[in-house]
Amino acid sequence: MSPLDTDVAIETPEHIVFHYRVAGPARRALGHVLDLALCYGAVVVLGVIVVLAALGGGIDSGEIGSAAKAGFGLVLLALFAAQWIYFVVWEAVFGRSPGKMAVGLRVVTTSGRPIGWRAAALRNLLRAADLLPVGYLVGVVSMALSSRFQRLGDLVAGTMVVVPENARPARALELSPPAEPRELRELPEHIALDADERAAIELFLRRRHSLGQAREHELAGMIARTLGDRLGYAHRDPSRLLALVYDRAVNAGRLEAPPSSWYPKAKADRSAGAGRP
Repeated sequence: MSPLDTDVAIETPEHIVFHYRVAGPARRALGHVLDLALCYGAVVVLGVIVVLAALGGGIDSGEIGSAAKAGFGLVLLALFAAQWIYFVVWEAVFGRSPGKMAVGLRVVTTSGRPIGWRAAALRNLLRAADLLPVGYLVGVVSMALSSRFQRLGDLVAGTMVVVPENARPARALELSPPAEPRELRELPEHIALDADERAAIELFLRRRHSLGQAREHELAGMIARTLGDRLGYAHRDPSRLLALVYDRAVNAGRLEAPPSSWYPKAKADRSAGAGRP
């Protein structure tokens, strides 16, 4: 089983929940090094070809000077493409660059969908900020503070890097015992959970039976207190409160995949969790 802090649940529009393992810094760094070797190696080869062509293009120094200037401009264009275009195009079209392919990684949105041109451009344009002050220090710190190992570019673009071959369907959650009529009467009619709330509750419900009774009550209380205040709903058993709220929210259905808390709250509130508790 993957470590708890590297596992993320993603729900498809068909309400099927998959668990992915989020890629860690070491594996991502290896893929990035492979990409750098590939694209900058191509630039070096092009530079050598340009130099040889310029030197062999003629004896006249003026001709050599003109050819050298044109070749130097071509190398600069290739260098620009390697820095800013290579990653954007590969990730927007294929969801991963050759380096990521080699180490088995893919870039997806935080809702589990393929990234588009906008997200690919954002996450790669902000690579310059992640590089600061040296050696991707800002990016590494950002990944360390994020539960999904997101660098600044990922946080802004709403993306994350996952290990797709480890995706597995999650067993559906069921409310047990079923809700009593009294519980249903007191439960709010409409409950909207954002992605972080839904993930926290689902994580707790899937693991509560492996906890001791005191630990289960303690963890449930940490989530139920805030959630109950927001919904205006109380229950003597905080663990049962979470199960009931989750059941009501996910069975309300949703027209689109769960939003990330990175998106504006107004958008998140329009979506409710989906699946079966």
